[in-house]
Amino acid sequence: MRSFLFLFLLLCCGFAGLASATEADDSDYRNALKLLSEGSVEEARRAIEAVIARQPEHAGALLDLAILQCGMGLVDEAEALFARIEERFDPPLAIRDLIQRIRAQGCQRQEQSGGARLRFRLGRGHDSNANQGARDPYFSLLVDDGLIPLMLAPEFRPRSDSFTQLGLEASYTRPASETLLHGNLHARKYDRVSGYDLATGVVGAERPWRLGEWESRWGGSLGATWLGGRLYQKQVNAYAQVLPPWPDLPAGWRFSVVGDWSRVWYPTLYRFDADLLRAQALLAFQGQDTLFLGSLGVTRDDGEARRPGGDRRGWTSNLILRQRLGERLFGEFSWSHQSWRGERAYLPGLFNERRKQRATLWRAAATYAVVPRQSLTLEYRFLDNKENISLFGYRSRQIMLNWQYDFSN
Repeated sequence: MRSFLFLFLLLCCGFAGLASATEADDSDYRNALKLLSEGSVEEARRAIEAVIARQPEHAGALLDLAILQCGMGLVDEAEALFARIEERFDPPLAIRDLIQRIRAQGCQRQEQSGGARLRFRLGRGHDSNANQGARDPYFSLLVDDGLIPLMLAPEFRPRSDSFTQLGLEASYTRPASETLLHGNLHARKYDRVSGYDLATGVVGAERPWRLGEWESRWGGSLGATWLGGRLYQKQVNAYAQVLPPWPDLPAGWRFSVVGDWSRVWYPTLYRFDADLLRAQALLAFQGQDTLFLGSLGVTRDDGEARRPGGDRRGWTSNLILRQRLGERLFGEFSWSHQSWRGERAYLPGLFNERRKQRATLWRAAATYAVVPRQSLTLEYRFLDNKENISLFGYRSRQIMLNWQYDFSN
């Protein structure tokens, strides 16, 4: 951060030719510079953003914000602003040289700056299908070359319920090694269907690695899931993300490829343990007010020899869009799809079909920053799990209000 302050002081001394004539009387802008000189980086960023919101052509504030974002590790946002300044204002040679020196030095990504982060969430919501009950209560079994029509018992049909949810997320970045340590714990308690109470815990580590212009991140995690108070699943995961140099991409865009492996154990289910492999391509954009992420991948689910349906193959796709809607308001929309196909009949003699699953999740959310460190999020989720074996198909609609407190240093 000291290097950032040095660059900022250099900027204040040499940028007068690019700034507008009215900036000397801009008390908000001067206040932002004062906050920065006092080391109040986050408050200074918000103050500069407020100046730009009122004066979009305030060249000095735009450059100040770009350098500030670079010092905070917001690499793509900084580069987008640098490009905007160069294209719109035709800055003098001294400013162009300053921008090029910053680019050559490189922005330190946020997770490399060190420090700890702790977030607490408390939510209340309602689920239209808490037990993932089948959407179609009628099904048929093949017995002695004939079909016998049956109907599910009431406990296996959709049951709606309200719930309370808690979440705790922690992370720590070691400044020297740039290693990220993280963990999270989430728990959901239903009002009535306590047999479907859910809790998950994950701990993991991640470390960046550079080879020339190639960037990568390597990591792994350990996790466990409890269902109805009993251990339901254990999991170990390892992954690698590679970001190849791609100079032709527009400012703010990043392309990467990810490969990951997981081993999953089900202590209460017989012969359901499996190895999952996934490879996917990701395209991301991060601007001043917009975040976009899209991915497409292929998956393999290799189970034990006698698991119903055998191994599975499939593909996944995801889209995420996050947009600033106001000074304190953010909107988010996401869509994800997963498709699986079994290699053989699910249960020969009873279900002779190869299981085919298509699960689609839609999510819309609005987050409002109430006061510093605290925010409220209202979100809606719709999960549509389509199956050719009707027993497994279900739909679920959830609406939830979350309160979050950020203990970050």
